[in-house]
Amino acid sequence: MFEEMINGSRAVLTNPSVATFEEHERDNLQWALIYSVCAGVINAILNAIRTTIFPQPIPPELAELGITSGSGSIIVAIPIVIIFTTIGLLFYWGLTYALGKAFGGTGNFGELTYDMALFSAPMTIIGSALGFIPFIGGLAGFVLFFYNLYLTYLAVQAGMNLPSNKAIYVIAIQFAIIFVLAVCIGFFVAAIFAAALSTSG
Repeated sequence: MFEEMINGSRAVLTNPSVATFEEHERDNLQWALIYSVCAGVINAILNAIRTTIFPQPIPPELAELGITSGSGSIIVAIPIVIIFTTIGLLFYWGLTYALGKAFGGTGNFGELTYDMALFSAPMTIIGSALGFIPFIGGLAGFVLFFYNLYLTYLAVQAGMNLPSNKAIYVIAIQFAIIFVLAVCIGFFVAAIFAAALSTSG
């Protein structure tokens, strides 16, 4: 399984096109999830190592709440990463699939998820690895974001059998929905921290 998906990832990353995605496409949600969750765990481990090497100061208010930086809690964090990565991926893929269907897409859910996992899983690890390089890591992350967007555009066309213009509509609406949700979650988390700080104070 992993060898086949790694070969597919190498192909779509080095020769990105709708045809390349379709060549390596499989209707297999399970493989897509396992591949992506493994990448999420590796990403968490790399982030923990990076935080240990380049520790970030924790504000006193957050330190009082028991929030720390470093790799000491990585064993505890891994199950959390697995759970939330799975939930997040199913939501993201489900949203993409629903929008694709709304625009007349005929692809299967498993095909779409497999296509998206082929590039998103390795890109997650590459981004984390580049984070070890000061300045260059941030610049590379910016470039990777747009490359990831382009690969999403190709994967939606291949996985949902959509023309290029409708794939753009799917991504634009998807981006708007996720942005609004992120803002709402940000306000919610900020409110929780504010309430916790006021209680501890």
